[in-house]
Amino acid sequence: MRSQELIQKVIVARSREGNSEFQRRLAELGIPSVGVETIRFEEPEDWFLVDEAINGVEAFDWVLFTSPRGVAAFGSRVRRLGKDVAGPRMAAVGASTAAALEGLGFKVEFVPRDYLTAALGEGLPSEQGRKVLLLRADIGEKELVLSLRRRGFEVKDVAVYRTRKAPGRVDVELLKDAGLVIYASPSEVKAFRDRLAPGDFKRISRQATAACIGPVTAGAARSAGFRTVVVPEVHTVDALVETVRELLNHA
Repeated sequence: MRSQELIQKVIVARSREGNSEFQRRLAELGIPSVGVETIRFEEPEDWFLVDEAINGVEAFDWVLFTSPRGVAAFGSRVRRLGKDVAGPRMAAVGASTAAALEGLGFKVEFVPRDYLTAALGEGLPSEQGRKVLLLRADIGEKELVLSLRRRGFEVKDVAVYRTRKAPGRVDVELLKDAGLVIYASPSEVKAFRDRLAPGDFKRISRQATAACIGPVTAGAARSAGFRTVVVPEVHTVDALVETVRELLNHA
């Protein structure tokens, strides 16, 4: 573990909404932090493909979600269309995504034991139908679609929201003495790096620990240059908060 002298400042590098949630959770534990907006979420430029998929949702055996934000975008569009969604089974990556679906009144019939997108592709039951509607971000990993197709699924991959890098440069003074940077997605790692001058990012990646929600995000952090990366055993926001608490308590 890093010494207390090095863990002087905790940086939460997520979306504005993600920062607010995570910083609140840390504050409840008495951990101050600085939020750096890395990504923003936008509606699709054109809703035609989303609306077409929702209006024809009865043709699918499964509807798959990889994030609570995708669920929220889906729910909002269903209400706007006045559509009664019935017929397909629902599957979700992670407890938060499943809870978001249940909050809309849907029964979730499959959540992979490992909260990883790859596990969804590997474990989705094929005996209950092979026609899949995947609703997620425009930058979703292609491997999920490839994995499902290798197993014989027919997949329609539709972006229900877009992920964009937050504009401008980060004030590097905000990051002075950064000892821990928290990420919940690979896109946050890339956007954080892109919003800094190369020399500033290199310095931070050498001095700070990257606390990442899962192995894919951790891989992005290592590839970006972080020398020290930690990942919770369970890939959830709750577990990431606990990992940060333990890291600071044992520093």
